[in-house]
Amino acid sequence: MALRAIISVTLLLTVLGVLVVAQGDTSETNYKFQTRPPLPDASVMPTLANGNIGFVAYGEYVHLNGVYNGLGGKSHRARIPNYGNIQLTSCSPKSTSVSATCTYQLDMKAGKFVTVDEDILYRVVHEMYPHRYYDTILVNRIRIQRLGSQGVIQARLEQIPGLLSDDFTWSPATEFTMSGQVYKVQCGVTVEVEQSTVQSFGHSVCVTYPTIPEYVQIAPDTMAQEFLFFTAFTMTAEDGNRQIQAISGITNSLEETMHMREMDRLWERYGITAEGNSELDRVIKASAFYLFSSLPAHQVATSVGRYPFYGLAPAGLGRGGLVEQEYQGHSFWDTEIWMYPSILLLDPINAANVLSYRTTVAGGARMNAMKNEFNGIQFPWESAFTGTEVTPDCCPEVVDYQHHITADIVFAARQYFYATGDLNWLRTQACRLAADSSLFWLSRAVYNNVTDLYEIRNAMGPDEDHPNVTNNAFTNVMAAHNLFFGEFASCYCRDSLVNESVRKELLMVARGLTLLYDAEGDFHPQYEGYQTGTPIKQADTVLLIYPLQYPMNVSTKANNLLKYSQVTRENGPAMTWAIHTIGHLELNQLQEAGAMFDKSYRQYLRAPFNVWSENGNNEPGAGNFITGAGGFLQSIINGYAGVRLHQDRLEIKNTRLTPNTGALHLPTIEYRGVQFSLTVRASAFTINIKKTGQADLKLIVDQKQESICVDCEYNGTIASIEVTTDQIFEGCRLKPTTLGVKIADQTDAASALRTTSMAFLSLVVCFVLSKMF
Repeated sequence: MALRAIISVTLLLTVLGVLVVAQGDTSETNYKFQTRPPLPDASVMPTLANGNIGFVAYGEYVHLNGVYNGLGGKSHRARIPNYGNIQLTSCSPKSTSVSATCTYQLDMKAGKFVTVDEDILYRVVHEMYPHRYYDTILVNRIRIQRLGSQGVIQARLEQIPGLLSDDFTWSPATEFTMSGQVYKVQCGVTVEVEQSTVQSFGHSVCVTYPTIPEYVQIAPDTMAQEFLFFTAFTMTAEDGNRQIQAISGITNSLEETMHMREMDRLWERYGITAEGNSELDRVIKASAFYLFSSLPAHQVATSVGRYPFYGLAPAGLGRGGLVEQEYQGHSFWDTEIWMYPSILLLDPINAANVLSYRTTVAGGARMNAMKNEFNGIQFPWESAFTGTEVTPDCCPEVVDYQHHITADIVFAARQYFYATGDLNWLRTQACRLAADSSLFWLSRAVYNNVTDLYEIRNAMGPDEDHPNVTNNAFTNVMAAHNLFFGEFASCYCRDSLVNESVRKELLMVARGLTLLYDAEGDFHPQYEGYQTGTPIKQADTVLLIYPLQYPMNVSTKANNLLKYSQVTRENGPAMTWAIHTIGHLELNQLQEAGAMFDKSYRQYLRAPFNVWSENGNNEPGAGNFITGAGGFLQSIINGYAGVRLHQDRLEIKNTRLTPNTGALHLPTIEYRGVQFSLTVRASAFTINIKKTGQADLKLIVDQKQESICVDCEYNGTIASIEVTTDQIFEGCRLKPTTLGVKIADQTDAASALRTTSMAFLSLVVCFVLSKMF
C-alpha cells in the first residue's frame, strides 16, 4: 500500500542519522549541503534525476527522458505536472510564514532532497527522491519522531503540482484504489511533433499519484512513524499501475535498499576524493552527482515501457522545459566533448548509453545531410527527439557553420573503441556511424590546387565569435580523426557503400587536410587569416593539446596555450579553464595550472548546493550546467591524475596532487575490462586492481611488467596498460591521424584523386593554364 507506517525507533533513528553532522567524518559530510530558510532562486536549486525522470527540488514540473513537445527550434522537454511535489507546509517555500526550525539538505550520497522541521518536542523529516531502481517513481518519505511532546504530533502536507501544461492534450483524470489508497491517473499526449517526416505521433505520458491527507500524525503512544507516497511517471496508465503495485508490495527497508544499491554502484565509480581539502572534495562530489544524475542506473525495473536513453543536455534532465531557456533539453557537442570523456573512463556502461542516443537518431542526421546537399550523415548542432536540427531561430550561424559536431560524435565513438576494444559493438553500432559521417566530410572538403591540400571552408570552431572561416584548426583535426576512423571501420565491416576505392579517397583527404602553422610564431592559427591578439570566446585551438592529443612540439603547445590564453574572454564558459589547466599541467607549468584550475570552478558554483551555472562571476546563465561539471572532472582525471587514453594503451603519467590536497583518490577507472583504483600522492601513485579484464593486456609500472590480478597493488610514477596483440582486424588497421600531407606526396592514395570532382576540375584548369602560358 502507498501509505504505510513502521513503528521502529531503532530503524528510524538510524536513518535520521544522515542529518547529524558527524564530527571528523569528512567523507560523509562532504556529500551533504545544508541551508536554512529562505531557499534560493529555482535557478540554483539542485536537480534530482535518475536517467528517466528529472526535476528541480520543489519544482512544479517533471521532465521525462525522450519526451519533447514543439516543432523544430521550439522543441523542448515537455513539462509534466509534478504531483510528487509534496511539501511540509511549515517549511514550504510557498508558505507565507516558513518555520525558523526548518532546514533543507541535499544528500548526494543517497540522491535525496531532505527537509527537516525540528524543535524540542518533535522531529519531522521529509525525503524526496527519484528512485534509482524503480526509475519511473518519485518517492516522498515522511517520518515523524517524538522528542518531548506527550500528545498527538501532526505534520501538515501540501501537494503542489504545476498547472496542466499546454505541452499536452490532457484526458479526463481517472482514479483507482489499491490497498486502501486512492490514486488518480492523469494522461496526456504532446501537442506538436518535432519533425513530421520523422515523428508521426506525439508522446504519451501518464502520471499516477496518490491523494494525500491534509495531515499525517502519530498518536500519544507512538514514538515514531513513517509514511510513504509514490508517484509514477510512465508512458501508459497500465505501466503506472504496475510500478505502483510493485514498489508498494515490498517493505520500506527493501525499497530504500534497492534505491541505495544503485546509488552506491554509481558512487563506487564516481566518488573521487580530494583528501585533506574538504572544499575541493565537495566541489568534486557535487560535479559528479549532477553529471551522473542524468544517467540511467545500471539496473532498473523492467516491467514497464520507456524510451531508450535520449542523451545529455547542458542543463541535465531536470531542466529545459521552456523555449529558449536552459537549452530546452537539447544535446550539443557538450555531450561528447565535455561530459562523455569522464563517463567513459569511470562508467563505460553509461558511455555506451550516451553513444547509443546518436545512433538512435541517425535517421534525422541523414535527413540533415540531404537537406544541406551533403553526403552521408550530418548531426545537427542541437538535437532532441528526431535527430533533425532543432536550434532556435535566434542562432542561424551555429547551424550553418558549426559542423564539427559530427566529427565530435565520431571522436567519442573512436574513444569508446579505444577504451573497450569491443569489436561486436564496432560491427553493430559504430561501423555505419563512422562510414556515413566520413562521407559527410568527404563531400565537405574542397581541394586547393595552389596548396595541393584540402580545405574545410564556411566553418565555425568552438569559438563562436568567428563564424564562416576557412581551415579552423579544431574542425580540420576532428574531421581527419573522423575520416581515418571511417576508413578503418568501413574496411573492417566490409562496407559495400564505402568500398576500397572510396576508402582510398578518405585516406587521401584525411592526410591532405590543411593544418595551419605559423613557423615564425611557432603556433597554429585558429583559422585562415587569424591575427595574433584577436579576442576569442573560448577554448578552440588549444583543444589540439587535449582532448585531441595531436602530435606537436612542446614549444608549439606552449605557444598555442600562451597566445590564446591572453585573448580568451574572461567570462567564457568554465570548460575553457579546465582545458587550460590540463595544458599547463602537460607543460609542467604548475603555478599556471593551479590558477586556471581555481578559475575553472569557483566562479561557476552557486551556493548553497554547489549547483553549476553556465556563466561566471554571478552572471545569469543556465542552471545545473553539467557541461561545466564535465570539463572540471576532466581536469581532475585527465589533468592532475594524469590518465590518458590511446589506441592501444591507457597511460598514467605526470600525476600531481590537486592544490592543497594530501591525496587524490579515484575509486574506479575501467579500461578493457580491467577495473582499478588510483591514488595520487606527492611522490608517487598507487594502483589497486579490482577486476581483471581482457587476456591480451599487460601492465607496466615504472618500466617493469606486473601481473594484472585482483587485489594486486603497485606503486609508481608512470604506468600503462597495453594491448599486446597487433591492432590489425580482418586485415584492417586504424591509420594515425596526420594532416598537411600534400596530395603529390601521398603514394598509397594518389590514385584516388581522380574520384574527387573538385580535384579533377583543378587539374584540368592547371593543364589549360599551362598551355596558355
